[in-house]
Parts: sequence; structure tokens; C-alpha cells
Amino acid sequence: MRVIYDIHSHAHQYSERELEAFLEGDRELRIVAVSEDLSSALRALELERAFPDRIIACVGLHPWNIGREPLHTAQALVALAYKAGARCIGEVGLDRRFLDQHTWHVQLRVFREFVTAAKELGAFLNLHAPDAWSKTLGVLVEEGAERAVFHWYTGPLELVEIMGPRGYYVSINPALRIQEKHAAIARQAPLNYLVFESDGPYEYRGMRLSPAMVRETIAAVARMRGIPAEQLEEASRQNSERLIGSSA
Repeated sequence: MRVIYDIHSHAHQYSERELEAFLEGDRELRIVAVSEDLSSALRALELERAFPDRIIACVGLHPWNIGREPLHTAQALVALAYKAGARCIGEVGLDRRFLDQHTWHVQLRVFREFVTAAKELGAFLNLHAPDAWSKTLGVLVEEGAERAVFHWYTGPLELVEIMGPRGYYVSINPALRIQEKHAAIARQAPLNYLVFESDGPYEYRGMRLSPAMVRETIAAVARMRGIPAEQLEEASRQNSERLIGSSA
């Protein structure tokens, strides 16, 4: 059994018993734990300490929380990322699908602060970018971000061809079973730009996502593409480790 990565999970929402079950159930599973605010970032860092070499913590402020949290929360999270030497910044990004237009200038300001922190820390960015794929990519290029993943990517396929050579990946989610535009990315995007995620424990159209679904998602995509599951597992491992960095 090959090492696989759940490149985007809200692991702080699980109990330690649940996480132990995921990690014991698949001894080769590694989980990247994103955060949404200060409390979840602290929890993600605790989990990284509790499960060394199995969980990688990300520090970030979800765009949906920008309007709920004072701006100094973002600054506190950036400071925490530096203090912890975070290897991942996220979940951060831009959102034009679910957030009002009047939040756009604040979204951009906060996002640029996190991109700068990622660059200075040598961390990768775990991105949320619904209907803001192109703008998010533009900010990454402007700021010189080196490594990033666009989680649950449903944007244009042609953008993937631009992202990939710059060190930016797209992640595939179990939702491809019922979301055709995501399944189309899984079928057509170049293998060397694909990684996999759960986004667990998010519930999507009656399906509760979890890290335990990542390996079966890889197998499903392999069937869609007509290649051995082992080949895609190995490609996803290599891609994930390039994304995370040499210390993965």
C-alpha cells in the first residue's frame, strides 16, 4: 500500500478518536489539516504535535470568516504561522461565489498578507477560490508564491495548464461522484498537477466527506482515466510531496 495524502481536511472538527481510526485504518495516510480561524489553527498545531509525521498543520483564516472576525485576527494568525514555523498556510483565498462584492477589497488585503507569509516561511498555500480562480492565480503570480493547491477545483481546465508549471496544483475530492464539473477536471487535468483531498467532515449533497474516502477517490479517478490505481497513487504521492516540500 502506497503513501497517500489528504491534502485538505478540517481535521480540527474530528475527535482524536476519529483521527486515530482514520490513521490506523490506513497506515499510509497523511492528513493536511487546514484551519479557519485562530482556535482551529491552534487545534491543528496541537494535532500535528499529537500525530507527528501523520498530520501537517495549516494556519489560516477562511474567507467566509473575514466578515465575522476583526482584521487583527488575520494579523494574529500570520504571527502564529511565523512563531510555529508553519509548513502550510490555509485555508485562505478569495471567494466571488458565496461572499458579497463589498467584501472584495478586504478579502484581497488579507489574502496578500497570507501569501507574503507563505513565501517568507517557505510554506505552501491551501486555497479556497470559488469563482475567483483567475484572480487568485494572478495574486499568486504577482506575489511570487512558490507552491499552492487550489482545493476542490472546479474552474477552467485551461487554467490548470498555466498553474501547473508554476508549482500550483488542483485537488480532487470525493464529490466528483455527484459533481460533474469536478469529475471533468479529474478526467482531463494533467496527472502531474493532481493531488487528492477529502475536505472532511464537510457534508455535500448528503455525503459526509472523510479522509477514509481519499484512497477510493484515487481508485475512481484511475478507472475514469483507464490507468492502474497504483500508478495514480504514486503520481499523487509525488505531487503531494513536491507541493508540501522536501520535509514531507
